[in-house]
This record gives sequence, C-alpha cells and structure tokens, in this order.
Amino acid sequence: MKKKIDFNKVTKFIKSKNFIIACCVFVLTISTIGYSYGAFFTVKTNSNNQSVTTGTLSVSYTNASTSMDKGQMTSMSNEMGLAEADNSLIYIQNTGTLDSTFTLTIGYDMDNFTSRTGYKETDELTPLDYVMVAVYEHSNNTDTLVVEPISVAELPLYEVDTNNSKNNRYAILFDTVGSTTSGNATKTYKVKMWLSDKAIPKASYTYFYLNAEIVAEVENAKMKYNISGTVTDSNGTALNGAVVSIQNGSLTSTTNASGAYTLNGIYPGTYNLDITYNNNTYKGNLTVIEGDTKSLVSYGTTFNTTSDIFSVANTYKTTIDKIIKLNNIDSYSTEVTFASGTTYNLAPTYKLTGAAEANITNLKIALNTTDNIYTLTLN
Repeated sequence: MKKKIDFNKVTKFIKSKNFIIACCVFVLTISTIGYSYGAFFTVKTNSNNQSVTTGTLSVSYTNASTSMDKGQMTSMSNEMGLAEADNSLIYIQNTGTLDSTFTLTIGYDMDNFTSRTGYKETDELTPLDYVMVAVYEHSNNTDTLVVEPISVAELPLYEVDTNNSKNNRYAILFDTVGSTTSGNATKTYKVKMWLSDKAIPKASYTYFYLNAEIVAEVENAKMKYNISGTVTDSNGTALNGAVVSIQNGSLTSTTNASGAYTLNGIYPGTYNLDITYNNNTYKGNLTVIEGDTKSLVSYGTTFNTTSDIFSVANTYKTTIDKIIKLNNIDSYSTEVTFASGTTYNLAPTYKLTGAAEANITNLKIALNTTDNIYTLTLN
C-alpha cells in the first residue's frame, strides 16, 4: 500500500521555516513517498518578494503560484511540465547608467537541503538529467518561451566547486538589460521545473531541491563578440533555413539562401551551440575566450583520463548529458569516475579565441547528416 501524504504537516513545516536564500528564485522539492514518486511542492523564499542587488541590477523573486503543494505525482512529459501552473517569476531592473548583461544559473540548493528537518547524510539528490527546466520571458502579460524544456545536465557548467560537485552552477541563458535612460531597463522571466518522464523508479527515493540565481556584470567589463559565418552540408552546399542557436535560444539566427548567419553580443563563456535543420538538431559546445589572435581549436572527439564526470565536463567544456549519452553511462549515476586507459567519446566541442576587434567572421559550420554531428572551421 502506498503511503499517504499528510498535507497539514507539510503546510505547517513550510510555514514554520524562514527560507532566506541569497539570489534564490524558488525551490522545488521531491520527497520519498513509499515506492511511488514523491510529493512535489514549491516553497516561497519569504512571505514578501525577496530583492537582491548585484552591481547595478536589482533582482526580485516571487512565486507566481498560489498553491503550496500539489500532492503525490509521477514524472511528466515536457508538454505536461509546460502546462503546469506552478512557476516562479524573476524581475530584473537595471538601476545604473550603463547597459548590463546577466546570466541565469541553476544548481542544487545544498544549504537549505541539508538544514531541513529530517535530513540524513544518506539522502540522495535527484540526478540532474532528470530535472527539467523551461524559461519564459514575461512582458505585458504575455509569456514567450525563450528556453524550451531542457534538463539541467544539458546545461554548460557556469561555476565549478572542485571539493563538492553538488555546489556546481549551470548556465541556462544570458541576456542584456538596458540602462536607466534606454527605456528598456527591466526584464521579467517565468521559470518552471518538473521531473522528467525519463526518470526511473529509483528516482522516487531522491530529493529535488534546487534554486536559480542571477549573476550580473556591467557591460564593457569584458569583450563582446559578433560571430558570423555560413552553414553548409558536408559537401559544402549552403543550407537555407538552418537555425543556429547559442545558449538555449539566448541568441538565434536563421540562415539565408547563402547559408549565412550572424550572432551578435556574445561574451566570453561556455555555451551550447546547436544547429537545427530539417527537423534534426546537431548539438555541440563552444567556449569563447578573449585573446590577441583569432583562433579556433577543437577539444577533439575523445578523451582518456581518470576523473569524475563533472571535472571532465569542465575540462573539455562540454555538458554532463552529452558525456552520458555518448558513452552509454547509466543515466541515474552521474557520480561516475572514468577509468584510466579507456577511451571515451566527446561531442563537437570547440574553443574560439577572439581578438581586440569585436567581429569574428567566417566561422563555418558543416553538418554531417549521416552522423548527426557538425564541424567548425575559421577562415
């Protein structure tokens, strides 16, 4: 028999805690309920909207949902996840005279997970490849989906804690908000999370406990690049209508009849670089760094090292999800260490070094439709 949830106890537990989370958007928790998937409920950071100032950005977080718990549930499809009412809003206001860029990141909220009542060292966190996230831009009471459903494991590492991988942060998107004189000094996002329908039954004995935060910098603090080039097939034929996307839709460009694309305003960092053509998506990663000379270097197609999966993803500037899928790793066990002397596969992963000039032209993308991969060249 399945255990029943005592919602009165859940509600009292939530109300009795004062969750003060620096830069936290929201927390979604999944707890163990017998052999079924766990209870799923949102927790507000405060009774009032929490506001955090980072540089010239003032960031406010609030739960848009009025429901504190949703009861017992199974994992769900992306369609069901997007249809869910529960979400959290992020309101960003630039209070400075310079435009500002920011990155939305996500990761386990270990401080509040370990401090909760009843926490045990044996408690397990839900693997990142089972946690789905989607982001809408919220403007004039209209929601526009800007990051389609994606697992946290598919996101590039933004910040790595070499002592405890559970403190790692993952980048969802980046964007820019104007100055106080620009007329567009605010941005609002709506964030949703849910448990993937690919989760195996063992995931019901884990805890889904994450937060998201805004990391901000004043523009002009580092170089901003405009990248352009062409998309072709492996024979060099220009592809019309291919969509080039960097960082989960933060920037997109659709090629014209000549296969040309342009992505403007890219800061140094590690990004998902995806190309969609004929309903197929070719996935890879691109790391952009500053430098004196323009160059493009491939991280290769394989690696051979003794290290954990998080260190490998950081070293080779790829994602946990790509390593899992390419090497047939048990999707539940992301706490994996690779064997010495064994060769493992990498997805297309490149490092682009910019120069003093903002424009990087002739970055060519060639799609291999047979193997569903791409190669980059810089002329």
